[in-house]
Amino acid sequence: MDDEYSTLLFGAFKDELLGEALFGALAARESGDHETKLRTLQRIEGTTASQLRPLVSATGINVTADDEASARSQGAEIGEAGLKWDSLVKSLHDALPAYLASFVRLRSIAPDPSDPALVSLINHEQAINAFVELELAGRSAHSLAVLQWHLETVA
Repeated sequence: MDDEYSTLLFGAFKDELLGEALFGALAARESGDHETKLRTLQRIEGTTASQLRPLVSATGINVTADDEASARSQGAEIGEAGLKWDSLVKSLHDALPAYLASFVRLRSIAPDPSDPALVSLINHEQAINAFVELELAGRSAHSLAVLQWHLETVA
């Protein structure tokens, strides 16, 4: 992968696998509302990875089983470290702008910027950002609805 597009696409795919494993590991340590939210985030990350997979393949990027296992292992390791809810939300808040900028850049240089997988990649990040903003604003009773709405639009 020597071009920016392939590098960004491969990175985005691996990050979605990592996120799916991270949220799954965190959900396994929670119950109630937090578990539900984490399972929903896990599903969003997994869905987005699944949407990117054909695009990754079509681009000729060779994703090995080791690549996938490594991304999932990193996510699980972070999730098993016992990150508390407030720390997770703050960490997401701080990390999301860089991810979104990278995804927007990826789409802007894509051969087909209207590819549904790339549109979904950006939309899922915006949904997670809206979720985080609601959590931080003390509107946690409404935050799950944003994630559920996103899943309904990609199903």
